[in-house]
Amino acid sequence: MAESRLRIGGLGISLTGGDSVARAMSLPGMEVFVCPDVKVDIEVRLDVPAMQPHCRLLHQFGIVDNRMQCRFGVDAESVYYYEFGNLGFLRYDDRQPAVVEIMPLAHLSVLRFALWTAYSIAGLRLGAVPVHSSVAMCDGKAVMCLGESGTGKSTHTRLWINNIEGAWLLNDDSPIVRYSDGEVRVYGSPWSGKTDCYIAENYPIAGFLRLEQKKENTIRRLGTVESFTALQPSCPPCMAKEERCMDLLVAFISKVIERVPVYRMGCLPNADAARLSHKTIMG
Repeated sequence: MAESRLRIGGLGISLTGGDSVARAMSLPGMEVFVCPDVKVDIEVRLDVPAMQPHCRLLHQFGIVDNRMQCRFGVDAESVYYYEFGNLGFLRYDDRQPAVVEIMPLAHLSVLRFALWTAYSIAGLRLGAVPVHSSVAMCDGKAVMCLGESGTGKSTHTRLWINNIEGAWLLNDDSPIVRYSDGEVRVYGSPWSGKTDCYIAENYPIAGFLRLEQKKENTIRRLGTVESFTALQPSCPPCMAKEERCMDLLVAFISKVIERVPVYRMGCLPNADAARLSHKTIMG
């Protein structure tokens, strides 16, 4: 049986199985996170033969630019299933929280998404969650830009890089936020959207910045309830569709926003917006 070990988000990930292990490791960014001696926290078993049982549908969503419809549900024993179109599926039984099983997936783009999904559902129980964001770094601290697709997350981080001395990009789509030992940090990951930015480093978070397109640049710090509602939509959407997952996610976000400020910014795509958010968050 083939095996590759990686460290992602501070967790040890073991990929085991047949030919799909090598295929998974051929995906962009994966080799950056290889760590052969890491202690395994999550085992992702690939190429597991299985028949999908009847499931109660909880959520349906599109991937690969919405060309493929995926379904998330639970069976009669409350085992989770993610079905990737008609190409295969993922199985997760939280009675075995360190194991995720993925059936054979022929398409590399779907395999990549399945690995992200596996990390999302198993990592939540270990305090590690992928957060849809673009991360600007400056002076050893991270600012995580949040927002719906098309609101300008990547644009704002590029404005930091172009206008704030010493600023650089950690990840442009799905970094890992981890709460551990009372500290919140952000980690680079092998999932960075369409930007090749794969960095196996981690840093403290100076702030979360929820962006909205406006006709002027404004920024304000949010209170507890607003902070929660600003961060939650950027976490994996299926987590809000099932009670056990949502309970864990609420606990995770609550710990995060106790320690990291959250801001809402109305902004234009200009240098002044970057300067304003930098001055407000970094001081």
